[in-house]
Amino acid sequence: MILEIVTTEETVYSGEVDIVIAPGVEGQLGILPRHAPLLTAVSSGEIIARNGSSEERIAVSGGFLEVSNDRVTILA
Repeated sequence: MILEIVTTEETVYSGEVDIVIAPGVEGQLGILPRHAPLLTAVSSGEIIARNGSSEERIAVSGGFLEVSNDRVTILA
């Protein structure tokens, strides 16, 4: 699936991932391919993006997460 992390100034991350772990307002969210459509708020913390054995960690201070058509978009 494709992950995009976007701020008001730039696209921070854009690429293919196997799993996204995000800090939701009510706990951690794990997003896998073919996840059901979802729109939720994100709290402060780290977004973890894994693709195979590589892992990226990106700090966010809040925002929104949308899952649609095997694409995860985070507006931070």
